[in-house]
Amino acid sequence: MSFVEILSGGAITPEVWDSTINEEYLRQAFWSRWMGEGDSAVIQIREDLTKASGDAINTQIRSQVMGGVVTGRTKTSGNEGTMDFYNYRQTVDDDKVAVKAENLPMTQQRAAFSVVMAMQSGLTDKRRLRTEDRITTALSDTSTGRVRGRYLYGAVDSNWNATHATALTNLDGTDDKLKLTHIDMCVRKAKLISGSATAKIRPYKVMIGDKEGVQEWFVYVAHTLAIRDLVNDDAAWKNPMLLIPPVSNPGNPLFTGAQFKGGYQGVLIYEWEGIQTGSSTIQYAHNLLLGAQAGIMAWAQYGKTTEEWTNYKKDLGLEHHEINSIKKVVFDRNAVDGNISNEDAGVVHHFTAAVAD
Repeated sequence: MSFVEILSGGAITPEVWDSTINEEYLRQAFWSRWMGEGDSAVIQIREDLTKASGDAINTQIRSQVMGGVVTGRTKTSGNEGTMDFYNYRQTVDDDKVAVKAENLPMTQQRAAFSVVMAMQSGLTDKRRLRTEDRITTALSDTSTGRVRGRYLYGAVDSNWNATHATALTNLDGTDDKLKLTHIDMCVRKAKLISGSATAKIRPYKVMIGDKEGVQEWFVYVAHTLAIRDLVNDDAAWKNPMLLIPPVSNPGNPLFTGAQFKGGYQGVLIYEWEGIQTGSSTIQYAHNLLLGAQAGIMAWAQYGKTTEEWTNYKKDLGLEHHEINSIKKVVFDRNAVDGNISNEDAGVVHHFTAAVAD
């Protein structure tokens, strides 16, 4: 009866549901483990607009320091390093999910469970799936920031083509199955300035524990079918010494769960069925190597639940309403130098075979 009594209170209902839905779906979302407020997080969280008016937020994007090491009697003046900065602007908008139950009194009479609690649970799941999809879609955007130094098609860099659809036709179902050596290539694209990329991707920094301190990692997320090929067909994967994260807290969520597959050469490898797939000459997976500030989730309003009774309070609709923006971060270098292409700040896109069983 306590839940029904809270429900009938009206004014308290959104407060109870808001905290429950927001906490549950954000904690359960696949991408939540890499979210943080600092610019070293994979998904940076910005909350400025929750405390101010406006529909746009600006974030300073920075590169690593390039050069600037001075030793011996060499003068520091004139030998300073350089950093690239860019003011990344994004606009927030409404994002709503809703569910409705008709003739609730009779529906509840027939059910042996709380229909309203089931609606709340369903709304939480819907919001989690919606957020996961929005983040994945943003990080996988190929329409902007596309340079050769941020893309790898299959096993070799020569599969690149300036036209994305053409490059996909270079994939085959044998040589381009996921292997650890391919992940190595993605890391080199992140670390080295080459292939039209003019800046390095910064690794993700995470506090592991009081004793372990801060560690730097790249994050590689691959589709289930790509991981299948890695585990079954790559001989290097079978060497367990390669796959143990060094000096890690075994209770840390980064290193636990079925989705975590292992640590390799400074990369945390994860399996997730939510990674995008497509078909060209073969079915492929759009896997992602991620570093710091790969994306930004900007908030103007955290989720608020609104209930709407109609039909003489027999039909109940529930809406979960957020105001935010989820974007992949792109260095807008072309605005400063017309000879330089814009490039992704924290993503290397890796397309591999993902042929269905």
